[in-house]
Amino acid sequence: MRDVLGRWRLPAVVGELLLVACVAAVTAYLADVLPVWGWPGVVFATGPVLTAVVALTAVVVLLRRWSAWVALLGAAVLFGVFPATGVALAVVAHTAGGRCGPPLRGPLFGVAALLPLGVVLITQPAYRWQYVTIVITTLTVLCLAVPALVGALQAQQARLVAALRERAEFLARTRDLERSEARQRERSRIAEETHDHLGHRLSLIAMYSGALEVAATDQDPELVKAAHLVRSTARTALNELRQSLGVLRPAGQQAESTEATGTRADVTGLVEASRAAGVSVSLDWRGPDLTDARVPVRQAVHRVVREALTNVHKHAAGAPVTVTVESGPERLVVEVGNGPDGVPRLAGTGSGLVGLRERVRLVAGGLTAGPTADGGFAVTAVIPLTGEGPVAEAEADERAAGAIPTPRRTVRLAAALLPVAGLAAVAAMVLTTLAFVPPPAPADHEDPLEDIKLGMTPEDVEGWFGPNIVSAEAAALDHEPPWPDDTWCSYVPADDPPDAKTAAIFRFCFAEDELVEKTWFEIPVYED
Repeated sequence: MRDVLGRWRLPAVVGELLLVACVAAVTAYLADVLPVWGWPGVVFATGPVLTAVVALTAVVVLLRRWSAWVALLGAAVLFGVFPATGVALAVVAHTAGGRCGPPLRGPLFGVAALLPLGVVLITQPAYRWQYVTIVITTLTVLCLAVPALVGALQAQQARLVAALRERAEFLARTRDLERSEARQRERSRIAEETHDHLGHRLSLIAMYSGALEVAATDQDPELVKAAHLVRSTARTALNELRQSLGVLRPAGQQAESTEATGTRADVTGLVEASRAAGVSVSLDWRGPDLTDARVPVRQAVHRVVREALTNVHKHAAGAPVTVTVESGPERLVVEVGNGPDGVPRLAGTGSGLVGLRERVRLVAGGLTAGPTADGGFAVTAVIPLTGEGPVAEAEADERAAGAIPTPRRTVRLAAALLPVAGLAAVAAMVLTTLAFVPPPAPADHEDPLEDIKLGMTPEDVEGWFGPNIVSAEAAALDHEPPWPDDTWCSYVPADDPPDAKTAAIFRFCFAEDELVEKTWFEIPVYED
């Protein structure tokens, strides 16, 4: 009910109050219905007693949030005295099953399961022990054991889901980090190539302007001044470029780009190198060569072919590979595809493809990569030959695609209604159990007083049948057999069906605190 900062969360508080109100309403209903269903000898909750029972029910339900075990033991004792509180016991047992773990879970649940039976055996007459044992054991299983098991399974499932979600979030962060690193590596490589090519062009500008300055020394002073300004500006730009981009060059590694990078000869060289490594590669070049294409375009072609062939060496070295370059007037399509090689291999990290997308994005192109219908894999880059600037990054889309889904509103609503359905099911099972386990009646036994022996004390008999009932003594007048001499008697009514035409009454007569006679007789039941 509290968040990590210890503050109360309003939805949880409202949900807890609604649960308490629901449990109290069901308890009051069961307390009203149980006498009709014939539970014998139970202390029924009516009037002020009902108010106290409902209040105790609310207390144990709320107490489970602070001490589930104390609430469980209290609910078990309350259930033994008032079976109408079975729903509250189910709620507390569900929470305790989810919160309490080994090694004390088994023994404490065993004690909680035995408490209702012990309380009932103490409060009920001894001759009913078979009946109350069957009924209270059945209700304990329904109201304590089953909810506790469900709570433990749900808690275990919640912990498993939380662990899987945490693992998925960790993998998503790792994947984003790898993509970011791959993107940064590719950007560093692009910056390195930009440094080399742009530096080369600036050096040529400085050289040409210097030559122009020397040639125009004796002819035009203004031209000499302009040439000097161009040369000095080019040198300044070259120095600044070296200072800003030169640090991005990897230590001990030279720039890979040349004037032939990305041309047909360059791609043919990459294909021949793969063939020499044992990969079956074929080249299909369609259209003119790329010698006149912009340098970033040729660099993108080189990187796509080289990275795709590298992936083939790693993941499908035995598969046939086709490199297709289709050069048109407005766009360039580069595709590297391989068929299946029949060897199961581990999937790659995808960082190389992230670098390729960054390279292709630089020239306003797009790249797709994925499995083909025949079980192979294909990498396709579409590069416009007329574009100048990069397209927008797709980091947000990639992040959204890898986001962990959240439960839908209908799922959350179903989860909220599930406890209500569980409470209704428990209440229905309590009533069903009491309906299908009939109480004992004198007619069910040849001698209902078989277990009562002459010579027993009044306390012993009271332990079996209960104390003297004044209303039964009054009803026995004019219907009972004569008393033995010098005795006094106690009367206990039998638990007859409500629609019976006669009622049985047990009479126990004592002399000097010893049972000297035991009998039972029937009296007529007069309808109003």
